Amino acid sequence: MQHAESSADPHPFAVHAGTRRLGLLLLGVHLTVLLWVTLRSTPSGWLADSNLTPFASVHAELAAGTGRAWLELLGGLLPLAPLGVLLPLAGGRRDAPLLGSFTRTLLAGGLAATGLEVLQTTLSLRLLNVDDILLACIGIALSHLAAVPAARAWLRRRAVAPAPGTARAPETDPESAPENRALRNPGPGRVRIIGRADGTALPAREA
Repeated sequence: MQHAESSADPHPFAVHAGTRRLGLLLLGVHLTVLLWVTLRSTPSGWLADSNLTPFASVHAELAAGTGRAWLELLGGLLPLAPLGVLLPLAGGRRDAPLLGSFTRTLLAGGLAATGLEVLQTTLSLRLLNVDDILLACIGIALSHLAAVPAARAWLRRRAVAPAPGTARAPETDPESAPENRALRNPGPGRVRIIGRADGTALPAREA
């Protein structure tokens, strides 16, 4: 009986095939659209200087405080932010540890952001800016923390909750069962059987 119950429960880190296929499909669509937009963009006549100092251009944008500066910052955060959700979805693991999932998602997202930045620099669409990679990683981390832990907790609660329309069997007191009441309070003429602690029966006597 114990073996049957253990085999019915899924492994806590099992991969859900349907979820994984859906995640891979959405991830492929997102990256395809992003690459299509990147390759179709034309280089402007004025390009910002190359920047290898972390957050130097971010400080410059914040110091400017213009609407265009805020749009530039959002443009660095949003394009790859869906990877924070799509990468764990493509993994298909409902019970993955929070820290491990976050680390893997951030590393994979950072590689994607670096590859996109190198591609844009190679095509002379823009000059290399390390802040674009950092902003993309921040967007990925924020989207992951905002959606993935809550979604996994909801799925775990749904997995252990009883199915709709099924009622739990009422719990009964073993001593209240008719056969137990009959043994505990035998009627006239019935024989009361008293057992020892080792399971053997004492001589029967009339009730």
